[in-house]
Amino acid sequence: MNHPENTRRIAITALFTAASLLLSFVQIPIIPAMPWLMYDPSGIVCLIAACAFGPRLGAATAIISWIPRLFTGPFGAIMGMVSTSCLVIPAGFIYNRHRGRAGSLAGMLIGAVISITASCALNLVITPLYYPVFSMRDVATMIIPFLLPFNLIKMTLHVLAAQMLLKSSMAALHSLDQRDGSTPR
Repeated sequence: MNHPENTRRIAITALFTAASLLLSFVQIPIIPAMPWLMYDPSGIVCLIAACAFGPRLGAATAIISWIPRLFTGPFGAIMGMVSTSCLVIPAGFIYNRHRGRAGSLAGMLIGAVISITASCALNLVITPLYYPVFSMRDVATMIIPFLLPFNLIKMTLHVLAAQMLLKSSMAALHSLDQRDGSTPR
């Protein structure tokens, strides 16, 4: 890989990461009984990054954008990093092998299932650390009525938005690439 391509990739990663970081501050409560479960649209940017430039860049975007949150809410940041990485890695991997709407949808849906599973499992450990009044057993009783619905809603919103934005995002990135002589994945 030549120098201009490295510089370009760093710049694009920084742009996607900045967009994801900014969107992570958009916090929307979904389940009032569990106020710490907040939806943020940052994963949408990470999905587009993973489809456009591969699963590594998508995961890097997710992880780097959550690093500042480690200082204000470490448990939420860890959950965000894991959940988003579990979503974008399969999505980017599958899309890079099966281009088009079917490939992107299959990758995002598989990533969503993995992310939901990982999020529910990780909540068993993280929630008792974050809220010591809850035991692991208490959290287990919350999976079906609260955690699963929250994560289903979150992933549905991420996948729907990314599907609506992917084609136009790829076209915009492609037009930029044609100007500088390189091409996105």
